[in-house]
Amino acid sequence: MDASEADRMRSEILADVGALLREQLAADAWGRLQVEVLRAPDGEPAVAGIDVEEIVGDEARVDEVFGGDVVRALLPALAKATEALCALDAVELDDVRGGTFVRLDEGFAFLPGLVRAPSPRLDRERDAVVARLRDKNERLRARFAADRVEVDVESMTVRWTEAGRLVGTAAATLLGTFANAPRTWGWAWSHPGLPEHVKRASAALTDAIEERDVWEIATPAFATDEPTAWAMAAFVCDRAGGEGVQRLGRDDGALFVLVRDVRDA
Repeated sequence: MDASEADRMRSEILADVGALLREQLAADAWGRLQVEVLRAPDGEPAVAGIDVEEIVGDEARVDEVFGGDVVRALLPALAKATEALCALDAVELDDVRGGTFVRLDEGFAFLPGLVRAPSPRLDRERDAVVARLRDKNERLRARFAADRVEVDVESMTVRWTEAGRLVGTAAATLLGTFANAPRTWGWAWSHPGLPEHVKRASAALTDAIEERDVWEIATPAFATDEPTAWAMAAFVCDRAGGEGVQRLGRDDGALFVLVRDVRDA
């Protein structure tokens, strides 16, 4: 299936599901619906749980709708839609255990996995901190014009090289990892397989952030998407006074590393 066909199918499924959510599940009163889907003994997808977030309307009405017979009748359709949308995003349902429907001004978006609503502060500052990080990363690229960036997580260093010649170095602190299959972010300080000094350095960055209303910085791991992983890296970089963030691609996802103390070789 090519990308245009996948986009068409995704739009059709979301339009059908969106109509059900608006007409029967009071979608005008909430912003985000997490649908946990597991495999039944016969292999078919089945809804194991539903959670509603960002309630903006009558909370009693939402409770009534999701506690009654109407929602139970829609569970098979929600399970099938979640399975199909995960497949269109090349995500295994068994890895992410469901999906999240996000109400937009027009229509709905779908996120593989059970993705919580972002903290209001991160949501509010997202565009600004990402833009500042983009400027910092562009300055690094312009400064070194390197053809290779090497990051040694254990020694906490970054090296920029051009045609094999060292052109710049920096201190590096591992922020966390984004895993493709389960679509999750995990902070480095929570990773059991990392050296203690790497975890301590990571924890020092998030511990120093004064805005404790950002729930993401105190949660060891959670479902999200890679753009939000970039936004969290940008937020920490902004608060820590970092000079940029390097992304290291891996087969199963990516590492995000904060860069400071940048020097010419």
